[in-house]
Amino acid sequence: MNIPTPLTKLSLSIALSCSVAAVAQESATDADPQAKAIERITVTARKRAEGLQDIPLAVSALDEAAIARNAINTLADIQAQVPALTIYAARGTSSTATAYIRGVGQSDPLFGVEPGVGIYLDDVYLARPQAALLDMLDVARVEVLRGPQGTLYGRNTIGGAIKYITRKPTDEFSFKGDIAVGSYDQLDGRLAASGAIVDNKLLASVALGNFDRDGFGENRLTGEDVSDKTLFTGRVNLLWLVNDNLTASLMLDQTRDRSNVRGAQRMVPNILEPFFSGMPPLAISTDRYDVDNGFDIQVNDTDSQGAALTLTWDNGGDWQIKSVTAWRDGDTKGAIDFDVGPQPIADVDADYFDEQLSQELQVNYSGDNLQAVFGVYWLDAEAGGEVRNRFGIPLALLGLAPPTLIPGPILFQYGASGGQVDTDAIALYGDASWQLDQRWRLNLGLRANREKKTATVLNQGFTDDSFSVPNGMLTANFNNEETWHNVSPRISLDYQPNQDLLVYGSIAKGFKSGGFNIRANTVEVPSSANPYQPESVLTYELGVKPSLSDQFQFSAAYFYSDYEDIQLSIFTGIDTDNDGTNDQFFGDFTNAGEGRIQGLEFEYQWLINRQLRISGNAAYMDAEYSEFLSGGQNIADSQEFTNIPRWSFAVNGQWQTVLSDWGELTATVNYSWRDQVQPVTNLSDILLQPAYGVWNASLIITPNNSAWTIAIEGKNLADKEYRTTGYDLRDAGFPIVTGYYGDPRTVTFRLTYQY
Repeated sequence: MNIPTPLTKLSLSIALSCSVAAVAQESATDADPQAKAIERITVTARKRAEGLQDIPLAVSALDEAAIARNAINTLADIQAQVPALTIYAARGTSSTATAYIRGVGQSDPLFGVEPGVGIYLDDVYLARPQAALLDMLDVARVEVLRGPQGTLYGRNTIGGAIKYITRKPTDEFSFKGDIAVGSYDQLDGRLAASGAIVDNKLLASVALGNFDRDGFGENRLTGEDVSDKTLFTGRVNLLWLVNDNLTASLMLDQTRDRSNVRGAQRMVPNILEPFFSGMPPLAISTDRYDVDNGFDIQVNDTDSQGAALTLTWDNGGDWQIKSVTAWRDGDTKGAIDFDVGPQPIADVDADYFDEQLSQELQVNYSGDNLQAVFGVYWLDAEAGGEVRNRFGIPLALLGLAPPTLIPGPILFQYGASGGQVDTDAIALYGDASWQLDQRWRLNLGLRANREKKTATVLNQGFTDDSFSVPNGMLTANFNNEETWHNVSPRISLDYQPNQDLLVYGSIAKGFKSGGFNIRANTVEVPSSANPYQPESVLTYELGVKPSLSDQFQFSAAYFYSDYEDIQLSIFTGIDTDNDGTNDQFFGDFTNAGEGRIQGLEFEYQWLINRQLRISGNAAYMDAEYSEFLSGGQNIADSQEFTNIPRWSFAVNGQWQTVLSDWGELTATVNYSWRDQVQPVTNLSDILLQPAYGVWNASLIITPNNSAWTIAIEGKNLADKEYRTTGYDLRDAGFPIVTGYYGDPRTVTFRLTYQY
């Protein structure tokens, strides 16, 4: 009997994930007695230092060693190392993050829309996804918490949280720098230095990174690169040791992305093109990156900067008080040629801006039988801009010209969606753990939110593509505001009969505020001026974390989530002249309905001996809508969740050996596999991504008694073609389907010096 290849790989992963514990326990006594123990990773997921295997939460953590051996260079690379995580660059962008955890997230990066997964730079929440797909630069650790986390964090995180934790300044001078060259003329440079300006009093660190690479494809009309990378990022951190109890830290950061537009694949012929040129339409593209963009605006620029002042008072005993004051600012200019062709059929450019000011006051208590964190969080954020649309509609399709008139007259429509959404949020949160006895621990948490949003929207038509003279056609012009209140609890109970086993159960509720649709068209869709409502998730979780030996760790979790008032961004067609033909597409943002998501997650790490380490993860997720309202009808049976592969897994194998008297060699091979996934809400049959697997590998050579390290990193070694996202505008009346793909095969040579 022939078994399908994906099923074979999946069965192998499940067998490994579920039986490796038994194998490891049998082998523990036979393992190399000289084998070192697995590194103990300390995390701060609950705002206090705890061992990864001791925390009753579904948490994944990657320390500096794991980041290096798995060649993790951006947050997108952690997807293969964390179960139930999807993270990639948003449509048409290079550094804007789209993240989903356990099927909860948000794919629309438009201003005013809240992310479903919180990304934190140290203790600072990044309110906007632009520039949030962070590069790895002087990172101490990345932690990923799955499920609602509102009782622990300043900003509510309904799907989960990704914490990017930087290295703190040290009193002793240290330096680390590397240079990387590779495929597509890659040339990257990173450096990080730390030391004392005033011994034992004023410490400082600086980290700089410049990342440059040619494009994976080109614009065949202009010869310009697409899907290239030109990005600079830097941080400075000053740490003042005021006295034995008080410290003050000031961190400044900046990111400047000047990458070109992202390449995409044209996946259907555009039957409108002959009306413009008289020539047959371009065929489906055979390349996943090359484009034929005729749109004269080709820009993909992002600037982001911030400052954070952290004051920490520690009495040297049970109490710690922390104040985090943060400011962030960002500007983005982007353009998308939706039809990826030479004709002006559907071209869009946009300017975004955002600014946030936040204040968090946090109190931590750690006693013999009680540990707790309490806090108040305030956020004042502004986000806005303008999206400029250019549509070319053949008059023949509107019945205003003979359909045989090719080329024929074209109706050009120019419209802009502009506005601003202001957010004023305040929250009180608390989370406490009581040690009931030597084995049982009770955890109670509560969060109270008040969130106010104010929107100003002006959407109108213009006479030409200068967008300077309005034509008098208003599609939306309103000011509106709404305030939401929410109380979200959390309760968990864990049982730890010994130091090597933790079993826990929890119930947690998450909340994400509502908002306003900046793309509103109140003429055709009057209800689009109304606010969409908050969404909520109620998650039940059972987990187990056994440590069968110093050489083996394992964790598993089952979760069940009730997901209500799900916020979805949907492109739909509208008929502006009532002739029965859609002549514009409208970006609707609505609460689709309710659903449930359940799943199983596994993570394991097995240090077989001093030379061989095996690690990996697997996840099963099952999701379905119970309600999906469209036109007043419940169409839940015909809908499915996006960005949820039913099965996914990754296996890492690491081999470490001594090269005679010369040095040490570490070889790592990674294989990750994901089931088929639907990346867009209108369930495109063309954009549906079938199951696929990706091979990565790295070699690290560390000479003896040397400060140098040599590494070779290979990504997507089989050059697998896989889509991450795209657009399907056929339902809106436009013959446009565009797919955006993950990176091709790349090989990088990296030279690192560390002092």
